[in-house]
This record gives sequence, C-alpha cells and structure tokens, in this order.
Amino acid sequence: MKILYIKTNETVSVKQIFAQKDNELQMSDIKKLLSDNIETIVPTKISRLAFIYIMFADKESKKRPVNKIATELLKDPVDIRGDVVLARTNHFGVGAKIYALDDWEIEKVLERMTLALGYPVKAK
Repeated sequence: MKILYIKTNETVSVKQIFAQKDNELQMSDIKKLLSDNIETIVPTKISRLAFIYIMFADKESKKRPVNKIATELLKDPVDIRGDVVLARTNHFGVGAKIYALDDWEIEKVLERMTLALGYPVKAK
C-alpha cells in the first residue's frame, strides 16, 4: 500500500509502505520515514467527513526548512517544518487506526491539494 511523502523541496512522492490487515499501517513504519518524535496534524483544507486525512511530521524539526505544501493545507497556517507523511485515519481519539492510501484515493488527494494550493500538484 502507499502513502504520500511531502518533502520540503515542494515535491510530493508516492511511497510503498507495508500495510497490515485491512490496509492498516503501524506507527513504527511511519517513524522509519520520519523520526521517533512525531506529531499528528490534520490538513483541514483536504480532509472531508468520509475521509479524514492526517499528516505526520517531526516535532523536533525547528531547524529544518518550512514545508510549504504541508503548511498551505492548514486553514490556519502554522509553519510545518521538515518532511511530512500523509495517510488516512478512521477517527480521532482512542482506538484510531492509520490507513494507507489506495491508488484512486491518491489521485483524489492530489486533486484536492491542487484546488487548495491553486497550482497543479503531481506525485512522482
């Protein structure tokens, strides 16, 4: 299964990631891409009731460049620094699960990103 990897150089790539049963991801797999100290951020400009997308970023990335794409996906932009992983969740709170993205879903997310940012967003 796949996730979107949003880099600070304003590129978006699709990365293969190992998923468990029912397309579920483990936090340990996300930490392999970022670090052990992760914060969860909701990209409010692209999340919808049926599909809640979440971004994972390093908490300790103050010295890293601003991730312009990830920052622009928030209604109230706060600088997000460093690379970001974008996936999906079923709900917030106790027992929430993280899911990989299907191919059709990646296309929809990229379309929403294009609308939110005002310029074409393509994935490598």
